[in-house]
Amino acid sequence: MTVASPSLEPVDFDSLVNAGINRPARYMGHELGVEPRDWSAARVRWALTYPEIYEVGSSNLGHIILYSILNAVPGQLCDRAYLPAPDLAERLRERQQPLFAVESRRPLPAFDILGFSLSYELGATNILEMLDLAAVPLRAADRGDLPLSDPEAPPLIFAGGPTATSNPEPYAAFFDFIALGDGEELLPEIGLVVAEAKAAGWSRSRLLRDLAQVPGVYVPSLYAPGADGVTVEPLHPELPSRPLRRVATPMPHYAMGLVPHVETVHDRLTVEIRRGCTRGCRFCQPGMLTRPARDVEPEAVIEAVETGMKQTGYSDFSLLSLSCSDYLALPAVGVELRNRLADQNVTLQLPSQRVDRFDDDIAHILGGGRQAGLTFAPEAGTQRLRDIVNKGLTDDDLLNGIRTAMQNGYRKVKLYFMIGLPGETDADVLGIAETCVMLQQRCRDLGRLSLNITISNFTPKPHTPFQWHSVSTAEFQRRQGLLREATRRLRGVRFNFTDVRLSAMEDFVGRGDRRLAPVIEAAWRAGAGMDAWFEALDRTYEAWTGAIAAAGLDGRYRALELGGWGAANALSPEDLDSFCAQPLPWDHIDSGIDKSWLAEDLQRALAAAVVPDCSFDGCSTCGVCGPDLGHNVVVPPPVIPTQVPTQPPASERVSRLRFRFSKTGAMALLSHLDVVRMLERSLRRSGLPVSFTGGFHPLPRLQLALALPLGVEAHGEWMDLEFLKAMDPEEVMQAWQQTLPDDFRLLSAQSVPVSDPSLSQRLASAQWRFSLSPASSDGGRDAFVESVALACRGLMESGQLMWHDTDKKGRPRERDCRPSLLDLRCQPCNGVGAPVAELELHAAIDAMGRSLKPSQIQHWLQEQLNQDLQMERVQRLALLLQ
Repeated sequence: MTVASPSLEPVDFDSLVNAGINRPARYMGHELGVEPRDWSAARVRWALTYPEIYEVGSSNLGHIILYSILNAVPGQLCDRAYLPAPDLAERLRERQQPLFAVESRRPLPAFDILGFSLSYELGATNILEMLDLAAVPLRAADRGDLPLSDPEAPPLIFAGGPTATSNPEPYAAFFDFIALGDGEELLPEIGLVVAEAKAAGWSRSRLLRDLAQVPGVYVPSLYAPGADGVTVEPLHPELPSRPLRRVATPMPHYAMGLVPHVETVHDRLTVEIRRGCTRGCRFCQPGMLTRPARDVEPEAVIEAVETGMKQTGYSDFSLLSLSCSDYLALPAVGVELRNRLADQNVTLQLPSQRVDRFDDDIAHILGGGRQAGLTFAPEAGTQRLRDIVNKGLTDDDLLNGIRTAMQNGYRKVKLYFMIGLPGETDADVLGIAETCVMLQQRCRDLGRLSLNITISNFTPKPHTPFQWHSVSTAEFQRRQGLLREATRRLRGVRFNFTDVRLSAMEDFVGRGDRRLAPVIEAAWRAGAGMDAWFEALDRTYEAWTGAIAAAGLDGRYRALELGGWGAANALSPEDLDSFCAQPLPWDHIDSGIDKSWLAEDLQRALAAAVVPDCSFDGCSTCGVCGPDLGHNVVVPPPVIPTQVPTQPPASERVSRLRFRFSKTGAMALLSHLDVVRMLERSLRRSGLPVSFTGGFHPLPRLQLALALPLGVEAHGEWMDLEFLKAMDPEEVMQAWQQTLPDDFRLLSAQSVPVSDPSLSQRLASAQWRFSLSPASSDGGRDAFVESVALACRGLMESGQLMWHDTDKKGRPRERDCRPSLLDLRCQPCNGVGAPVAELELHAAIDAMGRSLKPSQIQHWLQEQLNQDLQMERVQRLALLLQ
């Protein structure tokens, strides 16, 4: 999309985002934690642009932390943008409106810096989609040399994240610079350089030359392949030959920055407890790129969780690390948190943990209000293959961990395995099935064990000992078939297989070079996007394969691959060292790990030799530890506190308050379920003594009278809330209102007996106001309003109003809605010159909660007038009680 000189003022949000857009609340930017920002006072304006839909991006911990840190820097402003869903993207293109940031609602070209997170290999197509929607040139070379202070200058475009750090070369053409490694300290430093450059009026090229001197910044345009066509070298002598990734200390107190009003992928408080992993799994890129390991002090974790739960109102929290079990303080921290939160109905989740460290203490701290899921990753089906990949896990470790889980009430466990690992044979593949059978048989005395197995396809990653290896799509398919056949008759085991086409594309791009930029762009133009979502995989695979063939790269274009495991075994140690010494496209990125050590570790893999974890055993001499990247920081395990039994939330029903409320402005874009979730979290933040339901998932005894259609403002709704003791209505209303958004107002509160009928049984009728206008205006205003008024009188005089629809099973049904129509009036819309009629509807509500909606009136009037009508400004003025 091209937009000439886009406006830098806020977009017309209300016309762009309304009830006609799917889940419009994802674009509101009114999350809990958002504060007013002074646009004019900011010296540098950032937009962290996450290339996934809002529900994914807004729950990403790194995204939240960097947003919070940048907004804490004086003179810096940080907003956010996300990949729009297809419906909004289509509307933006139709109206030639650039993509906007969610808080300020300003178009992205108004910002100085746009920062993208590149967290997986195929995510670049989503980035190109966002750049195109933002009316920013896709390629850095096409963005000119104007100073950032010039209104016509495009923003600086950069990428960060694990994929950008490991091998930025396939994406180099699209970014002005790359932020390597951790961003907590790096991004504020970048902001200071940009602020000085803007004040001095520096050109874009001079600013980039200056940014290239910042440790952790890689400017691709200032580097180029050397004489061998592979080694990337600096074009100027003052530039570092190998930019070094940055390392930062985890900052858990920034984790509570934002609380979305809509349900997200990780809908909970997340606090980082350990960054980095030194286990040394030879397939694992994050484990190599995040060294050294850095533990967070237990007191800081406890404070962040306890404070965060109070400030956010979440009912779940998660402790995050590449391997939570390697945080030796986990049992003590977990028990202490469970003790402090014992009566608050909260649940702890651990996304990653090692089965060999899973014990009764960790089993106790998991769950809480309800038992969370349990996931382990054996990775390989045999001991031999686990030794080759340096997993450091035995069959006994796996069995003991599963038995411990079952002894603590777990009956369903999820296990991750990979196929296609170097050195794998058919016996190793079948070993996955044999492992499942062994676990079920040897745990039978504890009950029935159900296993959910995910099978991923190994793809070699840069900066790992297996970075030189090849993989075969045909072999993946054969091994998947072998495993499917072997597990066909297993009971209580469910298998999920990763599509081999997705793995093939990830491998092709992930170890590529600058020749892939036109391939990525062509794939995007052919429809590749949202590539991690399986419903788009067919279209995506065709787009990628077509782009690869058009570029002439559909053969084996990487000469620097060993081939299969047999080829590696056939080489002498000297020949293998010589092969591994050849340059790779990502060698110029200094991860801290010596390339020679990776080659040595490949030799150890060939011998199935295990390297111990250097956080707890001797140094493995990988090259990371030193003055630049620091050393492992391991907190010794504190004493585990005495466990306090978890208490179910109190459920006494002592008093009930009935609230009248309004829901206007942006809150009209929240769905009914999102409103209920928002109210529950606000009650947690308020600290009011609310009564909870019983059962597996206790919830506040809260009832809303009647759900509102999406996009409808309401001015007189009702809800009931029950408490553990007698409460003063006015005091409760004031306390609760302080935790609610501005557009959700409590209008009144009154006590009602707990024994009274439920609120839904008290509903009598609803009053509505809405506007109708012709879809195509052929006549005058007065004639249109008169025709609508005449049709309304016809509806009022009709003997029946039949409504035809289908039930939940798709079966046709019909209902006479005439008894629900109490009154319908029409009048001209004040102050509007166009033909617009304002209608007021009064509709009865029956005992089943059924009533009339304005959309039904619109339908019948369209039939009466024989013309299409547009409905706008829908409001429910009041719900009337008996």
